[in-house]
Amino acid sequence: MLRVKSLVFAALSVTVAAVFFPVWFAAPVAVVLGVWGLNLAVFGMAVVVDADAGVLAFRMGLLTRRIRLTDVTAVLVDESKVSIARTGGEISLYAWRKSRLDGWLRVPAIGGDIGHAIASAVALAQDKAGGAKQAVRTGAAAGTRSVLASTLLGCTGLLALISALLVRVEWHNPVMTALGVILAVALGVSGLFYVLFTLWLLTRRAPRPAGDRPSAV
Repeated sequence: MLRVKSLVFAALSVTVAAVFFPVWFAAPVAVVLGVWGLNLAVFGMAVVVDADAGVLAFRMGLLTRRIRLTDVTAVLVDESKVSIARTGGEISLYAWRKSRLDGWLRVPAIGGDIGHAIASAVALAQDKAGGAKQAVRTGAAAGTRSVLASTLLGCTGLLALISALLVRVEWHNPVMTALGVILAVALGVSGLFYVLFTLWLLTRRAPRPAGDRPSAV
């Protein structure tokens, strides 16, 4: 079901890009969206725990991210979102149900199962390495994110803002004009949110210990 969803969204995205953007901008955008959608539709997504090798792998199509189980410091589950806190940052994924559409399509909510499986493998790996066990905590995701991930999020926001300015909103058909305006507003609002959120992530400071805080005079 999720592979079909990826294929349908890729087709819709390519169509929207071809209709509402100028050719010089629509062509590369359509190619990127089409390739990414086909990539997810063909290869799918997976979370693989290799306890023997001590490696946790996240795969999205042909893209794979591997981390060592002993580098994991916490596993957090918030409904369908699973966050893996590790040395140097955090990795988050939505365990196959991230919207009401996924619920309507009856996509199973397996975030808790994935979180417990990862936590068990982490505890076993850290036992073998002589470290302390980590437990699954339910709640919001941990705060730290890598600078690279934040930068990529900010670049996505800038691209959305640029796209909003390039949307064709002048049509002889009032319906197409309304659709163009809605698309431009949606891209502009989402792009602005991503940029502001990225700036907040990059400028946020970790709280200092109580002993380091200046005392009031």
